[in-house]
Amino acid sequence: MSVRHYKLLQELGRGSAGVIHLALDVEENRLVAVKHLSEAAVGKHKNAVARFMREVRILSRLEHPNLVQIVRCGRARSRPYFAMEFIDGKTLNEVLAKKPMELRAALKLCERLARALDYIHQHGIVHRDVKPSNILVEKNGVPRLADFGLAHDVSEVDMQLTASGTAVGTLRYCSPEQCAGDSHKVDGRADVYALGLILATAITRRFPQCPESMQDLRGRFDREYRRQLNRMLVSEEVIQICRKAMRYDAAKRYSSAGDMARDLRHALRDLGTSQRFARAS
Repeated sequence: MSVRHYKLLQELGRGSAGVIHLALDVEENRLVAVKHLSEAAVGKHKNAVARFMREVRILSRLEHPNLVQIVRCGRARSRPYFAMEFIDGKTLNEVLAKKPMELRAALKLCERLARALDYIHQHGIVHRDVKPSNILVEKNGVPRLADFGLAHDVSEVDMQLTASGTAVGTLRYCSPEQCAGDSHKVDGRADVYALGLILATAITRRFPQCPESMQDLRGRFDREYRRQLNRMLVSEEVIQICRKAMRYDAAKRYSSAGDMARDLRHALRDLGTSQRFARAS
């Protein structure tokens, strides 16, 4: 695919609808990431173009230091595309593939992501697909939340791009209400659930199991993570942050990502300089 203003250099990744290339912006002489809609997606999914354009509209409204920023959008060969900042780093999945994160680093990363989520929620956006592969970590450790392809914009509630009863997101990181197919009813607390799961995963390097039933989601934190966090001598304060974020009932979770960010900041202050690492299990 040829895109005006950009020289495509190499493919960085692809999903069910979009393809992302590393590209050179020939006008600005800088590297960017260009995402465009694949021909296969246009033919296979009747709402593919509408979904893609929704992502463009959402990204164009948002500006936060822990989000990937859009820099331009347009059409090439009648298919839409947009260009984003190129983040020179790794996905959180790639980071955790090697070893668990230091406890302080994990708390700091999730505190920044919680602030980013609070920001998008205040703008009427629910991400609905918060997971390690959608978090880019710069070389200096700063996280950037990416891929708003499944995001829900409350201002476009009548577009009906998602069929009722359809689970939206990646099941391993989906909240119970998403797994139940109530995707139109989810709010920011679904993203809070995913972030709590990511925090527990980052500390333990134990990746979540894919639930086979709604019952698998009840008591999930205590069953999959609490014992290992106790063995690692992680403080009860941090354990309770994870547990509260991952409650089955959304009403019992943090009411906002901002509240979770506040507790993460408290945990960071209480951690002290002596406990950089949790003990390996």
